[in-house]
Amino acid sequence: MTLPEIHSLDDILHILAELPAIDEAAMTAANAREPQLTKPAGSLGRLEELSHWLCGWQGTHPPRLERIAVHIFAGNHGITAQGVSAFPPEVTVQMVANFEAGGAAINQLCKALGAELRVFPLELDSPTADFSLEPAMTPVELLNAFRAGWGTVDAGLDLLCVGE
Repeated sequence: MTLPEIHSLDDILHILAELPAIDEAAMTAANAREPQLTKPAGSLGRLEELSHWLCGWQGTHPPRLERIAVHIFAGNHGITAQGVSAFPPEVTVQMVANFEAGGAAINQLCKALGAELRVFPLELDSPTADFSLEPAMTPVELLNAFRAGWGTVDAGLDLLCVGE
């Protein structure tokens, strides 16, 4: 599968509109399997919902989890100037270094799951605008950020977890 090129905000809207629908047969199979398992109904909480969603998204039951990646997109948000963040923007660079050195909780979770972790620092020296006062990003900045993330996607993944 080849990912489409992104040249405009309209391309982003088109991509989002063309995402595949949930496969109802796979979801039904996942739901039908639950009562057969030796556990109280609903005992795994949200994990059960996520498993069913993954079946529907992948169009298969059980879902595949052979190729998992976690992508962290690190940036600084302008709203932090108002003191609403636990940490100042300078800490972001330190957090990125810790992720890259393998010293964060996400590193251990990825290791336990056999997931590939990649960290993408985005414009750390140029925070977004304060969204409580104006749009956080211009259309061009949004397009560039979307392109940066889109360019990291490997179409062969079974699951991609993204974080910021």
